Amino acid sequence: MTDGRTGRRLLPGVLAGLLVGTPALATNGMYLAGYGAEAAGRGGANIAIADRALGLQSNPAGIAQLQGNHLSVDLQFLMPDLHYGGDAFGNDIDGEDLIFAMPSISYVRGGAESGWTWGIGLVSQGGMGATFEGYNTPFGTTNEKTYSQVRFATLVPTVAYAPSEDFSIGLSVNLGYSDVAFDFWPNTAASPFFAGMEMTDPAKAFNYSFRGGLMFRVHPMLQFGLVYQTETKGEYKDGTLVLNFGGPLGKVAYDVDVDGFTWPEQVGFGMQLRPTEKLMLAFDIKNYFWSRSLGSIEVKPTNPNNAMAPPAPVLPPFVFDWKDQLVAILGVEYRLNNAVTLRAGYNKGNSPVPDQTVTPLFPAIVEDHATLGLGWNLQSWTINAALERGFEASQTNSVANPMLDPFAGSTVSHSQWTVSLGFTKVFSSKKAKGGQ
Repeated sequence: MTDGRTGRRLLPGVLAGLLVGTPALATNGMYLAGYGAEAAGRGGANIAIADRALGLQSNPAGIAQLQGNHLSVDLQFLMPDLHYGGDAFGNDIDGEDLIFAMPSISYVRGGAESGWTWGIGLVSQGGMGATFEGYNTPFGTTNEKTYSQVRFATLVPTVAYAPSEDFSIGLSVNLGYSDVAFDFWPNTAASPFFAGMEMTDPAKAFNYSFRGGLMFRVHPMLQFGLVYQTETKGEYKDGTLVLNFGGPLGKVAYDVDVDGFTWPEQVGFGMQLRPTEKLMLAFDIKNYFWSRSLGSIEVKPTNPNNAMAPPAPVLPPFVFDWKDQLVAILGVEYRLNNAVTLRAGYNKGNSPVPDQTVTPLFPAIVEDHATLGLGWNLQSWTINAALERGFEASQTNSVANPMLDPFAGSTVSHSQWTVSLGFTKVFSSKKAKGGQ
């Protein structure tokens, strides 16, 4: 490893600490429905709301409405339920039951005399992960495995400015680390048609993007928010892929890069309505431009550890051809008393996965989520919790010929529970510039 590579990996190495054992199966495509327990309790609605430090993940302008110093620690537990079956090879398999933990920590510092506020967050953004064991393949092998893992975390320095009580603007720089790994029938060798694949070391990328936001109040009871995030790009390199050629070659390890994996450009609009002092209604609408970011993924192996092996075998691409995803969120929050706040929400988004490319490797197909949340205020401390149900969604691969697609005619089902916990400490609380 060169010194340049070592330096390039310092920040990703810090962010990777958030992702140990965390191949999350997120629910708005590869993103979480909501970040932090407050937002999660409202179904993810947070574009026009400034309540806690992790709001910088939704709309960076919101932190300008927070006075004093705010520290938030959040932990979300994702519990997916997956099933695959109905193909031409008799498969009827439940996905492996796992619990994925996704931590985040954020800090915001603002002052009473200045319109400037800054913040920073370490955020588990999302990803995908699915494991199916006991697979029957087209080549007559049994008890095979498919496995996928996509992980993504970011460091989010943020600055916001409020020139008046009714208007604020903010900008975040998202400095991320992500990695990609998969297994595809690793113990099957059917040369020259197929070589089993196992990525023993993920391909890793340093990612970056920018998020800008506005928040403006047009009436004491009505506030709006706008947010835009650029496409998040990264070059996935330095992985290890083992190809199973069978025969005298057996299994050969390659260096591997993965091309074509990009996180999408996003745009969102939010509205907050407060018909009474205790009741808040929130509505968000977001669009994830997956069609511009996930087309075909190319896996490029080079430098085999066996001189007799092909030096750079050409592997067929993984075709995604994902569609743009429109997500609508309705959230409600009711302050029962000075100590207790109740929340509920509904999150609806179309599946970005086309029927012709749905596979058990990347089943990000959940569309409907219902949430409940609870906040408990202990003076300078606030404890929040939320429960989310991602209702079961099923999609059937529309390809008719299993010789063209081994997943032809198969059906993938995915549902999910998510539990969110959050703890916020306010070190000095003063009246916010723009209210909530």
